[in-house]
Amino acid sequence: MAGSRMKGRKQTEKATFEEACPGKECRAEFIFYARNQTSKLRSVEVLGDYTCDFRRPDWAHRWTDWNSGQNPYLNLFLCAKHARELGLM
Repeated sequence: MAGSRMKGRKQTEKATFEEACPGKECRAEFIFYARNQTSKLRSVEVLGDYTCDFRRPDWAHRWTDWNSGQNPYLNLFLCAKHARELGLM
């Protein structure tokens, strides 16, 4: 009985994670380094498993800071779909 409860709990946790992360389209594929006025836009492929920043609750603020170059330490982690929509690719 205890084994079946654990299995059910793990399945529930897995279902919750899958609902929060529906598919691979919103996993970060590229890192866009902080913008500044002297360097051109560049990106590198992500080698880990990170969530796309577009899905963060503070996304609008992060995008404004990054796009304006106000924060020289802020890098964006984005999936290819959102990077294209934002005109970064």
